[in-house]
This record gives sequence, structure tokens and C-alpha cells, in this order.
Amino acid sequence: MSQSRLKYELALLFDVLVWGINFPILKVALAAMHPFVVNLFRFIFSLLVLGALHAWTHRRDRTPFFEPLRTHGRAILLLGLLGYVIYQLAFIEGVHLTTSGSAALIMASAPLWTAVISQLRGYDRLNLLGWIGLLVSLLGTVVVVIYGPRALDFSEDALLGNLLMTGAAVAWGAYTALSQPFVHRMDPASLTFFSLLLAYPILALLGLLHLDAVVWADVDATIWAALIFSGALSTGLTVAFWNHAIRHVGPSHTAAFGNLVPVVALVAGYLMLGEPITPAQLLGGAGIIGGLLLMRRARRMPLPS
Repeated sequence: MSQSRLKYELALLFDVLVWGINFPILKVALAAMHPFVVNLFRFIFSLLVLGALHAWTHRRDRTPFFEPLRTHGRAILLLGLLGYVIYQLAFIEGVHLTTSGSAALIMASAPLWTAVISQLRGYDRLNLLGWIGLLVSLLGTVVVVIYGPRALDFSEDALLGNLLMTGAAVAWGAYTALSQPFVHRMDPASLTFFSLLLAYPILALLGLLHLDAVVWADVDATIWAALIFSGALSTGLTVAFWNHAIRHVGPSHTAAFGNLVPVVALVAGYLMLGEPITPAQLLGGAGIIGGLLLMRRARRMPLPS
């Protein structure tokens, strides 16, 4: 494997680490704020980080600051609505309404949606070994979640949350796949920044509608630290890294790394909350990593003509 590809896979592992521990951190903020208010504040920090990345890129390349909007404004708007409005609203409401086990299991289907949409659009092609690796990784995720410390909950009360998480998985899979042609036409950090910038007015409006419900006496430094972490890293820097990886290793290969998130969440739960780790969970984690290794090997094999 080339040093260049290794760099992007290490960036994806950073994404996985941040996303894996983001769930318990995000729960801290959700305990004090409505989900839409959480989005209102955390995406401010996302915009600051992504805006700085874009400013550095456009200064380096000596291009106009708003050049991406002039050349690809419509595509950026559509990707922003998909990746930051539809996905983020469905995700944060889904996490709020359903259990962590159900949320993780349903979101584990996102790489399959990415692979299917990429295949249909002709952006990416997987050979048989690649599909086997993807399915093995997904199966490992199912094992990790089912045998986690919290049982799956598909009761009537959680039905809406589960449906929202399904929509979130489809939206994120589609965003990852449909970003492919555009990350080759503009800097991925710029694409991420302007996608969020165009989507943020909707997120801000929804948050402002629930702002009066916040008990500000309960919003301490820990809450703000959680919002900064979730915004600057989980929905900021990591998404820019994700789009860079789509550009260099392909959407299906990139999406498969998302299956590592439950493994990180499992370890984070043990370290932060004292939740036990079972042998079955270790077996599932081995399946996830094994599936990713199969996909890496598949990318080095020629596709049938």
C-alpha cells in the first residue's frame, strides 16, 4: 500500500475514534438542550473549523474565496441539504428517541447504501471479494451491537426513532456516494464548508424555535466542552477528512470504516462508563476489522471487464 493511501486510512481511523466517543459526549449536551438547540450551537464550531480550512486552501491555491459556489453552487446546496439537514436532523432525533444499540445497528447499514448507490451511479465498483468484506464487516457490527450492554429496543415507543435512524443511514450513505464526483472538482474541505454554510440557516432556525426551553442554569462548562468537541471535531474536521478519503480511496472503501465506530464506542463505554465487554463483542470486532482488510485487499485486485 502506498504512503499516500496509508495517510488517508489513518485519517479515517481518526474519524472513527472521534465518532465512536462522540455518542456519550453528545448525550451530555442532549441532557440539557433540545436536539435542535444542540445542532444550533455545535455547528457554529463546525463552521469555524471548516471555514479556517477553506480559507487556508483558497489562499494556498490563490483562488477566490467563493469560487466553489460560483462553479458548483447547486450541487453544494443539494449535498448540504442531504448531509447536514436531512441526515443530521434524522440522526440527532433518532439518537434522542431510540436506544444506542438500535441506533448503532441501523447506522451500520450506511456502507451498504453507499456501495449500492455508488455501483448504480458508476462512481465505484466492488468485486466479489469487496462485497464479501463489506458484508463481513456489517455482520461483525451486528454482533457487537446485539451483544452489547444495552439490549436492542424495537418497541412501539422507539419505532419513530428507529425509522429516523434508518433515514439517517440512507442519507449518510447517499451523501458519501454522491460526493464522489465533486471531491475531484474542488477541495474536499471547501465542499464540506460550503455544504454546511448553505444548510446552516435551516438548522439555526429550527434551533431558535426551541431556544426558550433551555434552562441556562444547567448549561455549564461541561456542556460547552461537549458542544465544542462534537462541533469542531465530530461534524467539522472529521467530515473534511472523510471527503478527502472519498476522493483518494473511493466511497465504498471509505464508508466501510464507519463499521469500526461501534467497536470504539464499545471501548469508550468500558473506559468511561464501566460497561463490560463480552467475548461475543470481541468476535464481532474481529469480524469488522477482518472485513475492512478484505476490502483493502479487494481494491488491489483488478475488476472483471
